[in-house]
Amino acid sequence: MSNYYFIVASLPPLSLKEKPEISFQELMVRLEMNLSKHDLEKTKVLRRIVDIYNIRALLMEEPVDLRGNLNEKELDEALLIHAVLPDYVFDFLDQFDKASDKIRNFYGLLARFFNEEIPKQTGFLHKYLVFEREWRLVLLAIRGKQLGRDVARELQFEDPTDPLVAHILAQKDSEIYEPPPEYAEIKEIIASCYGDPWAEHNAFAEYRFRKIEELAENGLFTIEKILSYMAQLMIIESINELDAQRGGMILETFRSG
Repeated sequence: MSNYYFIVASLPPLSLKEKPEISFQELMVRLEMNLSKHDLEKTKVLRRIVDIYNIRALLMEEPVDLRGNLNEKELDEALLIHAVLPDYVFDFLDQFDKASDKIRNFYGLLARFFNEEIPKQTGFLHKYLVFEREWRLVLLAIRGKQLGRDVARELQFEDPTDPLVAHILAQKDSEIYEPPPEYAEIKEIIASCYGDPWAEHNAFAEYRFRKIEELAENGLFTIEKILSYMAQLMIIESINELDAQRGGMILETFRSG
């Protein structure tokens, strides 16, 4: 594993309460100049989840998040000519003719992303993708109960033998969903911020920021640290960019995803 002492040492500290001294775009310029080709590919996988959400934004004619690998023009072209993005993206989208159907089934594409990418990764990136998948599944289950949705239908693109999916489906007929102990905090966040989407959005940001810190406890001057820094910086920037109304819209994306 490469040692990136000088890169990591040059990165300013991150705090959710302060505007970062470095932008995500500035960070990527540094990394593209200094990371090995192998490690640079890992940064692309981490950013790919943004590309996946940007596909939905593009279909809904909304602005895309510039922290993905592709800008709006590049993403539009990639979808048109079936290039650049992984094959599983096109395999999934090609199942639907109408943009409205692709939007409605967006969670299936997100599920494909996690199911395809998680087994290929190791170390922090593997743990990070597992966490990002699982907290979204838990939130989906809790929101599904609150909104009276058919949880089994919400999980139609997931493997029913997956431990967390099986845990959720086992409670599909109960009035409320009780998450596994390691994700109990998600239910507490929702309860404590009830009726305040902006407070809830910030609480989830703080929760994810802290969990990422825990996942990256090893490898101070390695790609592991750099990847965790990227993930945390993305969270901080998103908070700084969003006002209360936009925060509610982002949360709704997770609810309906």
